[in-house]
Amino acid sequence: MLEPFIWMFKAENFKKHLLYLLAMLGGFFLAAMFFSIVAYFMPQISIQSLICYFIAAFFFIAPFLCFQGYFWELTANIISRDTDIKASNVYNGKIKEVFKIELPELNTFKFIWRGFASIVATLLMFLPFAMLAGTTFFTGVFLIPMVNIDAFASTYLVSYLFIYLFLCSFIPALLWNYAKQDSVVAVWNIRKAIFIMGNYTGKYIWNTLLFIVFYIINYAVIAGIGFLLGVYSNLSMDVSAVIRISLFYILSTGIYFYALYVYAYLLGTIAPSAEG
Repeated sequence: MLEPFIWMFKAENFKKHLLYLLAMLGGFFLAAMFFSIVAYFMPQISIQSLICYFIAAFFFIAPFLCFQGYFWELTANIISRDTDIKASNVYNGKIKEVFKIELPELNTFKFIWRGFASIVATLLMFLPFAMLAGTTFFTGVFLIPMVNIDAFASTYLVSYLFIYLFLCSFIPALLWNYAKQDSVVAVWNIRKAIFIMGNYTGKYIWNTLLFIVFYIINYAVIAGIGFLLGVYSNLSMDVSAVIRISLFYILSTGIYFYALYVYAYLLGTIAPSAEG
């Protein structure tokens, strides 16, 4: 049960990858600040300044695309993981299956590109939700003249909610398929999602629940740290405030990196390695 939360500490080159993520964050941020400063001292509303601002904006966004791409590459490696059998020296009938997970090859350009592709895939995945919402917002269903319109509206809303919950249940399987296939249209492979959900229902539900619970706890911890450090209150920009804000961002960044590995493990193991 604890494996999703500790597996990364046993992975080879984990410290190297953690330092890489920190270097990407710091390096891109410094590059963004550099081009922002250069643009500031240039004549405003000029081609040169606009180009510098554009480059600065890219460098501000790049680390988050990089982290997203790293997450999906990591998830893909977990899906295609190898397994090993572990038993005690004195055979007692108990055999344990151990996952052998390799961390992804460090490739910044590939991570940024896949991070961008994941945004496109997410938009495509939620397109059916938007289309479903359109059936209410643009068809005027609640304007139909009926004697018992209130009861009709309540029934419609309840049905609407169940349809949304039904569609949401496919999300982990669709994301699993995207991570495996590295194709933005993989999020529309409903047949594969049904196969995963139907054949590995117990593991699917368990990992999904852990994912949701961990997400809530993760959010609560970061919010709690911010509350304890007072970063949500009106701060005068004195030395104490700068230290507290800096400490908050350092701690929240560390939690964010840790969460990437937990989420990748929970998503990548909703199905056995044979499916990878």
